[in-house]
Amino acid sequence: MSSLKLEEESMPIIKEITQEIDLSNKTILMIQHGVKDAIDFALSLKNNSKAEVIFLPKPFSQKPEDLEYGEQSGLTIENPGDNYEEGLEKDGYLEEIIESLGDKEIIIVEVGGITTQNLLKKEILEKGSQNKNIKGIVEITTFGHKRHEVNKTNLYIPTYSIARSPIKEREAKHVGAAVYRSLDQVLHELDRAIIDCKITMVGYGMIGKNVCEAFKTCKKVSVYDIDKKKLKEAKNNGYDIGKNDIGKSDIIIASTGERSIDEDFIKKCKDGVLLVSAGSRQNEIDVEYLEKSSEDTKEIHEFIKRYTIGKKKIYLFREGKNANFAGDSCPSNSMDLIHAETLYCIKNILDGNFEFKKELNEVSGDDRKSILKMHKKYWN
Repeated sequence: MSSLKLEEESMPIIKEITQEIDLSNKTILMIQHGVKDAIDFALSLKNNSKAEVIFLPKPFSQKPEDLEYGEQSGLTIENPGDNYEEGLEKDGYLEEIIESLGDKEIIIVEVGGITTQNLLKKEILEKGSQNKNIKGIVEITTFGHKRHEVNKTNLYIPTYSIARSPIKEREAKHVGAAVYRSLDQVLHELDRAIIDCKITMVGYGMIGKNVCEAFKTCKKVSVYDIDKKKLKEAKNNGYDIGKNDIGKSDIIIASTGERSIDEDFIKKCKDGVLLVSAGSRQNEIDVEYLEKSSEDTKEIHEFIKRYTIGKKKIYLFREGKNANFAGDSCPSNSMDLIHAETLYCIKNILDGNFEFKKELNEVSGDDRKSILKMHKKYWN
């Protein structure tokens, strides 16, 4: 039988695991992308595991039609809006939600280490004044993983991460492909060929590597990274690593988790460059500088805005938001694996299988083998 199984359940692993876990006396606070696979995961926790689930969609990765589907399916969704500072990362915002949940034990599943900015700041943890109903955290992203390590969250609250899991690599492949697909589609609509473009990838982490792979059919792919080890790896993988390529590139894509394309960087870019973010936050590109410095601004496409600074035209894709969410980023049957590892993290926290240490906890190799065995059972 074909592995596509086009008319069958998209996330059968999640269905199987959530039917085996009783979370009837637990609350799962989910800070996730507001897209269908995450919403279906939340609904499985609610309907199969009987958990109380509160779903908070992240800024910049919300699909209104998917959120509407979630609400119509009975999911409790608290939308914090499109601004981190005035929503998810605002002092008191998460605290108020947590306080409203009563005495149920709480597991937080999050994307981006949001809780380190307010609810579980280092000084709060050091004083022991965090809400004692929070029994554990599962972090999904590399950016959030780093935040929790710096915050030393796992010294005080059991904190698991799937960010560096080999299973997570599967999602990164889809992100790379989705960035390519989004840009290719838009450039087609503007009668331009992406294969004729010179590309520079800023950041050669898990996402950056897979973006480079997706763009291999283009005229040239270069890599820029401040980490010399990553540059060496990129060179060994066949990519150019010269700094001078920044000023020669037609498209520059960034995925570092930080502000990587700032004013100085933009000044090195050539006239007509297209700047693109493949990061999960709207922080890779200095959009404020573009808005402030532009003498003439024009939207030339639904997803592309032109800024004129001096004699240069700088084009920005999707307002500096993550390019992969311009379309559909990752199919549910791949996310099935990633959500399954998240579930194993939750199980380990509830079973007491964790260590209090600076590094974050990860599931065991045997756990991952079990997940992959289930994937093989359902998807050949």
